[in-house]
Amino acid sequence: MILKKLTANHPDIPALKKLYDEAFPENERPMSMDTILAFMDQIPCDLLGVYPEETPGEFSGFFFGIRGEAGVYGVYFATRPDLRSTGIGGKAFRAIVEHYGDTQFWFSYESVFEESENSEQRERRRNFYLRNGFHETGWFTKLNSTEFIVACSKEEFDKEGFEKFMASMAAGLPNPQALPQLYRRDTECEK
Repeated sequence: MILKKLTANHPDIPALKKLYDEAFPENERPMSMDTILAFMDQIPCDLLGVYPEETPGEFSGFFFGIRGEAGVYGVYFATRPDLRSTGIGGKAFRAIVEHYGDTQFWFSYESVFEESENSEQRERRRNFYLRNGFHETGWFTKLNSTEFIVACSKEEFDKEGFEKFMASMAAGLPNPQALPQLYRRDTECEK
């Protein structure tokens, strides 16, 4: 798997924008891709294009993550719809995690509730992250009334590092409400 750092003027940005809009529901896109691209030089982040080794010029997906002292927060990861269920997502995801070495890597995905409109899709996403080495932390976040499970690449979750990371990111973003707050179900709120 080939990962290429993308900039706002990369020729694959139109395909990336299309994938971003298709792969994530509107409530999970608090910022447009244009806004993300405009602020990339102001925050420590990576926008990586995913390209198969067999066809290195074929844009297949992307990852957007924010780096911090304690770890990397994966904000978005998606592969093209026509490539899903082919194994490319798992290969790409493992390559992305490897790219950051031993750094703790955090990701969040929608909580799975049977009554959710897209409960099967949520279950598939959850299984994808767990199958690719992530561990559920027992912590949750909420964004635009959607609850997310926080998972990490290490068995022990660095909660303090995660909270410091989120606080520093909120201070540097044009829309600090775009970053969710961490909570436990047993102490703060229900779905």
